[in-house]
Amino acid sequence: MAETSGESVSLPQVRSEWPRVLHPVDLSLLTLVPIALVGVFTLPLEVREQFVLDVTAPTVETAYASHYVHLNRTHLVGNLVAYALVAPVAYVLSAVSGRRRLFRTAFVTFLVAFPFALTGMQLVFPRERVLFGFSGINAAFFGLLSFVFVSYVSVHLSSSIDERDAPALLFFMLALITLLTVPSRAWMSELTLISAGIGLVYVGTVLLCAGPPDWGSLVDGWGGGRAELGIIGSGVLLLFPFLGFYRTFTGDGGIFDLYAHFLGYCLAFIVVYVSAHFFE
Repeated sequence: MAETSGESVSLPQVRSEWPRVLHPVDLSLLTLVPIALVGVFTLPLEVREQFVLDVTAPTVETAYASHYVHLNRTHLVGNLVAYALVAPVAYVLSAVSGRRRLFRTAFVTFLVAFPFALTGMQLVFPRERVLFGFSGINAAFFGLLSFVFVSYVSVHLSSSIDERDAPALLFFMLALITLLTVPSRAWMSELTLISAGIGLVYVGTVLLCAGPPDWGSLVDGWGGGRAELGIIGSGVLLLFPFLGFYRTFTGDGGIFDLYAHFLGYCLAFIVVYVSAHFFE
């Protein structure tokens, strides 16, 4: 079983102690995002447009603030729905798996540092375009979810699965995202097969070294909440790519920026994985 920081919580205990599991500090953090996004959206359009990032003429202010700017209601609602789907589930899985501190650290990092990081990576391709919206940071929360889901499985469903093997899930999710979003003319089939192949090799190597997973806890936990919460987590993992990646327009002629979403997802997973196993 993977070692985690903090005390994991059994699901029967969770059901009777939700006030302790759902910590007020964490709930306050989770509500910051919708409050901030809606608050920024209430500003006059001409004010919001001043904080949109022009890739050819970036400023410190637009590098950060552009990630919280939406110019139309459709784009805002889409990002709020995506956030409401992925962030709370990532939080609950973290809290009951002893990874509460990791969630808090990741949350603050995503909101404070990731806007600058994602903007900096966008500047590698300084062609004329403007960027705005919370989608890249939503993708970062999806990267966190991909890690803490494996952590949850290792703690509550199968002690023979280790959260260190979470990169296998990363590659499977990249295969699904590629299949959904990358045009066939852009090596979609090849990229999908490569990502899925790496995931399969990773899983095969783990099985050869550790043997098949022990899923006894899955059967024992059915009806106690462990399996059900695992199903919810896996459902969000499969659903989010359709909501957070499979889009063409953001409304009013805005073009969906797949590159920013890939950056947010992969960078967040790497940061969370390294932080969990080298700094905690």
